[in-house]
Amino acid sequence: MKKSILKKQLDHLNKNNHFRFHMPGHKGSGNDFDIFTYDTTEIPGADNLHDPKGVIAEVQEKCAKVYGSEETAILVNGSTTGIQSAILGACSPGEQLIVSANCHRSVFGALALGRIKGVFITPEFDEVMGFAKEVSLDSVKEAIIKYPQSRGMILTNPTYYGTTSDVKAIGEFLHGLGKFLIVDEAHGAHLHFNKELPLDAIAAEADVSIQSTHKILGSLTQSSLIHFQGSRINRQQVKFFLSLLQSSSPSYPLMISVEEAVDQACEKGTEIFKIIIDAHEDFSKNQSPNAPISLYKGHDSDSGYDQSKWLFHTRGISGDLIEEILLKTYRIQCELSGNDHVLAMTGIGTTQSDIDALTGAIDDLNKKILSGELKDHAIIASPDLPTEKLIAGALKTEVPLWKGIYDEKEKCPLAEANGRLAGDFIIPYPPGIPVLLPGSRINKEMIAGLSHLMDNGIIIVGINENRELLLLEEKGVINDA
Repeated sequence: MKKSILKKQLDHLNKNNHFRFHMPGHKGSGNDFDIFTYDTTEIPGADNLHDPKGVIAEVQEKCAKVYGSEETAILVNGSTTGIQSAILGACSPGEQLIVSANCHRSVFGALALGRIKGVFITPEFDEVMGFAKEVSLDSVKEAIIKYPQSRGMILTNPTYYGTTSDVKAIGEFLHGLGKFLIVDEAHGAHLHFNKELPLDAIAAEADVSIQSTHKILGSLTQSSLIHFQGSRINRQQVKFFLSLLQSSSPSYPLMISVEEAVDQACEKGTEIFKIIIDAHEDFSKNQSPNAPISLYKGHDSDSGYDQSKWLFHTRGISGDLIEEILLKTYRIQCELSGNDHVLAMTGIGTTQSDIDALTGAIDDLNKKILSGELKDHAIIASPDLPTEKLIAGALKTEVPLWKGIYDEKEKCPLAEANGRLAGDFIIPYPPGIPVLLPGSRINKEMIAGLSHLMDNGIIIVGINENRELLLLEEKGVINDA
């Protein structure tokens, strides 16, 4: 039989022996163990993730002690399951939950499954690069004034791009009203291990935090942790949904990798992230203000910026082109790119030589651009239309989200969808944030924005290669497109 996935991965690794500035955080240099040897089941002595009393319980207690939480559970279906279980366990059908609009699609899945009403608030945007920065405390206060019955809030922190909100201030405000705070900390499992990084959610006294230990730390992809503290959220109800939604055959290699990743972070995390932080600061200080490719420094906020993310702003030359050149010429694979940016993600597996390769390549490219050597390459004719700007004001539905999922649908070209109700989640990826939900009304601006993203090579889940999407069937629909 043809080994398609394995062969593709081996071919890619052999062909592109590159510097990894993309997920997962181990960068291919994790602890050596034969996955097949350790792939077992709940035999005597191996414990059971869904009812841990032995070694798994011990590891979870160790992880809780490391992170300072009251209780921690290992996740083998990714942070998605942790986020959904936390929401479903914290809210009952019909209740309201405050949601930062730059959240992951898993949040919307939980809202639909639990028939929970999302109260969406729009984050602040970076005016130059156009992506979501922080969620302000004032916006949370305004949402509470307008929707005082909201049970609590789920907040994404840090963001895909490394920006952060003042989790502690938001949590204190909500707690003062008897409401909870869940933090989607999928990109923040490393924050705890260096004090120069932004404050982690448990230290900021969030009620629940969900972390992907594979994104920046060294566990295998799809492994995560969920942390609990306080009594504002019913932990047993959350655990019930974890057992309901997670696989009944949890992967032991994934669980082993979580413990290994946390142990490694305890032993080396402070040192490794210090190297990354110092290099980030040095490069930022020493780069020319006129550099065509410049390092994003974060925003003016007490909450800080996650310097494990190296987000480059490109001016006058496409970020997609820079990503392509970095791989082909310098053997550097980044996480993502767009018209005016390239994101290089470091991690626990990042070395000084990796950083030197990246900074050296950017310096070299800046010289080539300024000298005119790259002048014939693709130059941006118009500014990028950021994904997150499509979110602002768009995340609302005219029918309940759960109903939009179950109602009858029909396929339609995007160009002819003006005035219609979306029948699916429309998600530019990465970073995996929906811009339309089932039941959202589509307008001309949204069609233009989505078309622009696709014209620039952005993959949009929910729109096929023929630029068709699913719409809810409505009687008497008039399309004025």
